[in-house]
This record gives sequence, C-alpha cells and structure tokens, in this order.
Amino acid sequence: MAKLIIRSSVVVLFAGVLGAGLVVGPAAPAEAVSDDVWDRLAECESSGRWSLDSGNGYYGGLQILPSTWDEAGGQEYADRPDRATREEQIAVAEQILSMQGWEAWPQCARQIGMLGSRYTVKAGDTLSSIARDLGVIGGWQALYAANLDVIGPDPDHLVPGTVLNVPKAARRSGPRLIRITK
Repeated sequence: MAKLIIRSSVVVLFAGVLGAGLVVGPAAPAEAVSDDVWDRLAECESSGRWSLDSGNGYYGGLQILPSTWDEAGGQEYADRPDRATREEQIAVAEQILSMQGWEAWPQCARQIGMLGSRYTVKAGDTLSSIARDLGVIGGWQALYAANLDVIGPDPDHLVPGTVLNVPKAARRSGPRLIRITK
C-alpha cells in the first residue's frame, strides 16, 4: 500500500508540473511585430493585396510559397495564403518569422528596414553565435548591452522571434562568417 501511495504522489506531482507548464506555456517574442510592419511588408510584396494570386508560385499579401505556408501551419486556415484572411496570413507569417527571420522576405524586409541592422533570433541561436556570425566587435557582451531591454536580465535566455538591434558601430566591415546549418 505504501508503494501505491508514493507512486500516486509522484503521479500527482508530475501531473502538477506538467499542468504548470501547460498553463505558463512558451514565452512570447520580446518584441512583437506591429500590424503596421506587416502592412508595409504586404505593400512591398503585393501592393497590399492580401488575396493576390500573381501566378508566380507565391500567394497572398506576404507572397508566401505553399510549402512554407504548410510548414508554418497555414493549412489550419486555408489551403493557400491567398485564400486566408489578412489576420490568418499574419498569424502564419509570425511563425515563419520565428523559423526563418526576416530573411524569408529579403528584398522587402530590407526595403522597410527590418533587415540590415537587425537580427531575428532563431531556435538554437546564442548571443555568442550571433555576435560571431555578424562580426560584432566586442562579442556577445556588446550585443547583449545593445539589447538588454529586449533580452532581459539573463543573456542565456533568447526567445526565437526576438528582434535584436546590431549597432552599426559594433559591426566589422568586410566579409562576415555565415553559419550554415543542415
């Protein structure tokens, strides 16, 4: 009988820990993307036409490939981006942003100022790896100091989707190391 009670306690404790994790859930990105940014990106990508099927293989206001749409969970809303609402396209775009960063929309993201002096944290990134890849003078410490307000008190706690500012004075000129992942 004692074993049963101990096991039950462990199960209750384990269930409580799991329940707490489900209630808390994952942290949201430190810097949310405003509707204005998505509208400016859509204006560049599709002239702001959220239902665009331009015939080039990309669809919707943000010109998303069907394979990327599927990978980011878009099938929950519609079979293609152009058949989803603006809000649904933005919800999927937020997921794409957390997976690929602004590089998913390279020309337009650069044009509206989301690429260049900013970096979007991806899963597996560390401040050290980002600073190394971008050639930040002063390393991770300089990158952390420039982004303390979005990272918070723990430099080891980076949330995918967080947009970091890379100070121009901290970047080396010349070629940069690019991390290639498989």
